[in-house]
Amino acid sequence: MTSPPRDRGRPRIDLSAAALNELLNNTLDPGYRAAAGRNPRRHWWDGPLTWLGCLLIGLVLVIAYRQTHLSAPARDAARHDLIARIHAAQSKATGLESQARALSDQVNQLRDAQLPANDPSLKAAEVAAGSVTVTGPGMQVELGEPAATASAGNPRPGTTPQVDVAVLHDTDLRSVVNRLWAAGAEAIAINGLRLSPTSFIRVAGESILLDFQPLTSPYTISAIGNSNQLQVAFAQSAVARRLKTLVAVYDISFRFGGKSKLTLPSVTVGQLQYAQLGPQPSTAPPTSPGVGSSGPATTPDPTATESR
Repeated sequence: MTSPPRDRGRPRIDLSAAALNELLNNTLDPGYRAAAGRNPRRHWWDGPLTWLGCLLIGLVLVIAYRQTHLSAPARDAARHDLIARIHAAQSKATGLESQARALSDQVNQLRDAQLPANDPSLKAAEVAAGSVTVTGPGMQVELGEPAATASAGNPRPGTTPQVDVAVLHDTDLRSVVNRLWAAGAEAIAINGLRLSPTSFIRVAGESILLDFQPLTSPYTISAIGNSNQLQVAFAQSAVARRLKTLVAVYDISFRFGGKSKLTLPSVTVGQLQYAQLGPQPSTAPPTSPGVGSSGPATTPDPTATESR
């Protein structure tokens, strides 16, 4: 089998060299060349207009920057003035609260002087309501944020939710307080603020509030009652186990112990408003005195004593 004869007289064309030559000499695609030919011609005023637009944009930016820096001192002055007014209002409220407590103590003293004898049930009610200063043994629970969290700065305080800037929340304080009440505490205070039956602990922004008073870390929860009973009940509770877990995971500070003597201040107890039942029709026959009744319940001697 023989191969076909070759054309010896025809020149050989190197296709790769031709493609490379076309790529180097004609860099612009024909479609792009046609589109460029259809673009309108540039005018002599296009350049000055471009420079004028850039100049206007730069002028606007300079004016905005200058206005921002000129108004900064005024904003700072208004902010400092507002902070000063807040501190003055807080100081005035603290003074009025102290005056109200002093007047309440005077009223209690005058009332006790007019009563023929001290009523134990009345004394216990006053201690439970927080209307008198009390002194007695008990225990303290101390909680604190980790050092890194406490030193973390926020450029705009109050704008970040408390759950994002702290490890300890209002629910932790409420759980400790409820556990101490259940263990037999007769009076409780947080950072020196006495709790009453109408007190609430909640969060607002980055702050934990107790009756609209802000609480800051570390939190000291003082409870008056049987010291041994309170310590044993609290140590065996799920609240203490959870706080120990937070110590291991987030390095919070947590400790508690008994105290031989604690003094908790009183709070101003206002006039309570509550719903009452109207007259109900009697459906059962009246019960004779002494039947099914063991007499009035005796109030045990409280651990807390009034501190005048």
